[in-house]
Amino acid sequence: MPTPSHCVTIAPSRWRATGALSLAALLAACSTVDLGPRYDPPPVRMPGSAEPPPPAAMPQPLPPQSQPVPPAQPVPQPLPPVGQADPADPNAHIVTFTTRLDGASAIPPARSGASGQLDAIYNAHTRLLRWKASWNGLSGPITGVAFYGPAHEGQVGPATMIWPAPFGPRYEGRATLTPQQAADLLQGSWYLGVTTQAYPAGEIRGQVRVVR
Repeated sequence: MPTPSHCVTIAPSRWRATGALSLAALLAACSTVDLGPRYDPPPVRMPGSAEPPPPAAMPQPLPPQSQPVPPAQPVPQPLPPVGQADPADPNAHIVTFTTRLDGASAIPPARSGASGQLDAIYNAHTRLLRWKASWNGLSGPITGVAFYGPAHEGQVGPATMIWPAPFGPRYEGRATLTPQQAADLLQGSWYLGVTTQAYPAGEIRGQVRVVR
């Protein structure tokens, strides 16, 4: 291997004269030689050691072997789609609702001690909604009653279904809902509001909630 231009070769006859100081200077100068990225020296073998054993042959991969497949676990049966009756429960398509009406739930809140109650039942097969309602303590005759939505508590929605008069202390009604009305009702997006002359924005209100 050629000697780098900035390294010095010392003859054997002058080795002892130069001493250890020259050797250290020589090693320091040669240590800056750039060997390059492709420099790959052979392995170093200590004197007196045996020749390194040839590299072991890489084990060949075993051919794939078929393994017995364990039996599959039982798969649970899927639930029936929403709105379809469960054979185990013939009344699964029946949904009941309820709400309590008061002045504090109205928007804006009404300073009224009146209260009311609504109970309803819905048939998912026919989309028929039937209800019973009652109220007491109102400030005067009822000017209007309606289902409103879609809207949640603290929100105001349009009148979705206006109840026909006359209004007494109790009321019963029924109506076939559209698919969108049924979806809003089941999601809890309907509320019932009762208006009077003293409270045209609503004297009592209640959010219709699913009981079952």
